[in-house]
Amino acid sequence: MRKLLMLALALTALLSCSRNSDVNIIPKPVTIKQADGDFTINSKTLVRADSADSIALNNAIYLVELLNQKGVGCAFNAEVGVDSTNSIVFTRTGCSDSLGAEGYMLSIGPKHIVIKANESAGFFYAIQTLRQLMPANFEKNDFRQKSVTVPCLSVIDKPRFPWRGLNLDCCRHFMTKDFVKRYIDLLAYHKMNVLHWHLTEDQGWRIEIKKYPRLTEIGAWRTNADGTVYGGFYTQDDIREVVSYAAKRHVMVVPEIEMPGHSVAALAAYPNLSCTGEPLKVETNWGVFKDIYCAGNDSTFIFLQDVLTEVVELFPSPYIHIGGDEAPKYRWENCPKCKARLKSEGLSNYEELQRYFISRIAKFLEGKGKTIIGWDEILEGGRPHNATVQAWRGIDRATEALSANAPVIVSPTSHCYFDYPIEVTSLQKVYSFDPVPTQVDSAKVPLVLGGECNMWTEYAPQETVDSKVFPRMLAIAEVLWTYPRDRNYNEFLNRVRNHYHRLEALGVTYGFEQSAVEFKSSIGDDKKSISAELIKGQDNLTIRYTTNGDEPTESSTRYRKPIELTSSTTLKAAAFNNGNRVGDVFERSFAVSKSLGKPIELGFVPAEKYLGGSMQALVDGRLGTPKYNDGIWQAVQGHDMLATIDLGANQPIKNFSVGFLQNIPSWIFLPNRVDVFVSADSISFDQIAQMDCPESIKRQPVLVYRFNTFVVNNIMGRYVRFVAHNPGPCPEWHPASGSPTWLFADEIVVE
Repeated sequence: MRKLLMLALALTALLSCSRNSDVNIIPKPVTIKQADGDFTINSKTLVRADSADSIALNNAIYLVELLNQKGVGCAFNAEVGVDSTNSIVFTRTGCSDSLGAEGYMLSIGPKHIVIKANESAGFFYAIQTLRQLMPANFEKNDFRQKSVTVPCLSVIDKPRFPWRGLNLDCCRHFMTKDFVKRYIDLLAYHKMNVLHWHLTEDQGWRIEIKKYPRLTEIGAWRTNADGTVYGGFYTQDDIREVVSYAAKRHVMVVPEIEMPGHSVAALAAYPNLSCTGEPLKVETNWGVFKDIYCAGNDSTFIFLQDVLTEVVELFPSPYIHIGGDEAPKYRWENCPKCKARLKSEGLSNYEELQRYFISRIAKFLEGKGKTIIGWDEILEGGRPHNATVQAWRGIDRATEALSANAPVIVSPTSHCYFDYPIEVTSLQKVYSFDPVPTQVDSAKVPLVLGGECNMWTEYAPQETVDSKVFPRMLAIAEVLWTYPRDRNYNEFLNRVRNHYHRLEALGVTYGFEQSAVEFKSSIGDDKKSISAELIKGQDNLTIRYTTNGDEPTESSTRYRKPIELTSSTTLKAAAFNNGNRVGDVFERSFAVSKSLGKPIELGFVPAEKYLGGSMQALVDGRLGTPKYNDGIWQAVQGHDMLATIDLGANQPIKNFSVGFLQNIPSWIFLPNRVDVFVSADSISFDQIAQMDCPESIKRQPVLVYRFNTFVVNNIMGRYVRFVAHNPGPCPEWHPASGSPTWLFADEIVVE
């Protein structure tokens, strides 16, 4: 059904296009000028390059081999002569220095094609552009034709950023070597040039290290609750094969070897490297775990240096990613060796100890000609030695890195995490991303290397990766290649829908552009109602909905205009096409109460990643779902929550409730208790309720719980305040014991 819809959309776009409608290049070139006519490549076409220019020569041969594989039997000629007809000429003569190493010039006329570039990468990307001008079925494995025709045009092109990457997590779910190579091809086809290969984790160690065989004998395998064993790893020969394959396609492979956290798989193999030395098992659950490499143990550094010595020999990349994220300090704080290290190095806290740890590794790798990259947590104790930073917790972390004069790769959860559902991160949202923070000093803009899309695989086995990465990777490819002034989403979307034919020919099982159904709500002017709008994600869909709790069917009410809600309601909606449901049933609950839309003052600073849409999130009428990233929850880490609502006038208060999320693997806990206060003047407050968290639900992994109190006596008040008490650090039994917990709140309801 999804493919039928996409084909219909592409056909509609195709019919609406003007002359040369097959020109739908992704990413969009800097300049493109179309002309009348076509050029046909056939067996009489000569591909020319000067035999003395090995760079032009090698790329010319690459094109000949590609065409011959498809049945287009053109030949190579080691002479450059643009005057001859029916030729494709590769030359470095006349290419502007301003195009750099990855830029190119492509001119297609009715008699010949001329490709100019300064370096091999530029020629390669010109060939990818040429491929995207060919018929889509050229990309099929079984394509065999004696000629292909491309439209006449001229292109001058170069990328905005030098770093255009995909982070592929092969640890949570193992990806086969051929699958990784396939993704290298897909990256190169869309002019992306970095594969950030996530190779070590709590749930699996995926790279063979000959000096430490237990890393793959034990660390590469985990035993599930049902007794099944899951895992896999890449031999060093596999690694060499992948790296060589990528190099031929101008993709740099950057390995990530996590430290000091996300290291349980390694510690399961070598427990002496932990702070306790106690036996551990490779983790089967997702989350953050308190057992990390011991910073006070010299054996840890000997081990890591040995590992990295082998890694460096396998990866010619000038960068090694060392992780550095989500490393709870609980074990270090209770470890005599780590305490001794803290004292001997004159460090004041355990964040500085992490900087010491990472700087020590950075200096070791620098001696081998490598620069480290670390996630933005590495800045918390001060920038480690010459580190490049990858900002993931928000664009503000990129600003922080630039303030420390650190080169930065920008990949925030808000736009670049493709493990997030399409309801949260749509194609349009990805396309709106700009890696350069606003109001950044222009002198520091060159420190922004570019960005990455991140494909974490906790919930994404290999067979599901395509549908999560595509079509969103097309947006990232264009964002990192072009400047914001040259981008228009509707124009891009038209090219994407034409590009689906190419993805299908390449065997890509792409997903949706956005949720099949999206909810949009607004509060009525009277503050007594909510207008709920249902937006269909794609054309040719009909939305049907219910308000009685039933799942929508083809016979349910058809959505035609915004739904006015005057009381608390749960809406369920689904998209249909030709009587068949498309996608899931989408559900959203709304609360209409005295507090709806009223002024609210927050006594805490909500996390930028979890604002719930606005500073009014706690009184906007929307109730949160079990998904912490649904865009509804407002959150704070390590602190209490306090909020005061102004009801506008002194009035009876009969009921108060506020919802909280619990997601224990993600450090999100219910408050220990919620206190409720009322006031007539916003100065003197009286407590009217204390609601304790039930013991029976404190360890349930994921739930939504509403703290609710009924006031027996009529209580009068204009201002209502609640205080939710943070339960303190993650408890001893939690994998991230000692780390600060989160509070996630949704709607405040006052009756």
